[in-house]
Amino acid sequence: MKYKSAHITTQAQLEELISRYFEGETSVQEEQALRQCLADCPWQSETIDEARFTMGYFAAHRRQLERKSRWLMNDRIIGIAASIAVILAVGGYVIWHQQPQTTDMCIAYVNGKTIDSSEQVMELIENDLNTIGEASQGMTAQLSSLGEALEIDNE
Repeated sequence: MKYKSAHITTQAQLEELISRYFEGETSVQEEQALRQCLADCPWQSETIDEARFTMGYFAAHRRQLERKSRWLMNDRIIGIAASIAVILAVGGYVIWHQQPQTTDMCIAYVNGKTIDSSEQVMELIENDLNTIGEASQGMTAQLSSLGEALEIDNE
């Protein structure tokens, strides 16, 4: 049974296309035809077998990198979410338990300095929450871009 393709009809054409592929001279359509031919055609030679091995290795390696990047992206998102949750919990606790009585004290230690003014402590917390919110928006945008890049690469 002879392999039929619009671009590759002989073993010599396939070997020529392999050579052009590794020299970076093929179009996207030619590369797709090459991949399909290597997966389906019955021809064998040292050049064809090496191309099958190399291109198969790259495909497996790329899938492995994609899995790792997904795990890293998930770990980052979970880390950001956990950090925001802790800060919100601490901020909420401070706000919730803050009473207007003068006997209550709110103390923060910042860079080795003690701050005992409730207004200053609340301002520091608010600034930190704003900073984290901005950082999480930036990370979300970066992760979204990374996800889009991975989707484009998979096409």
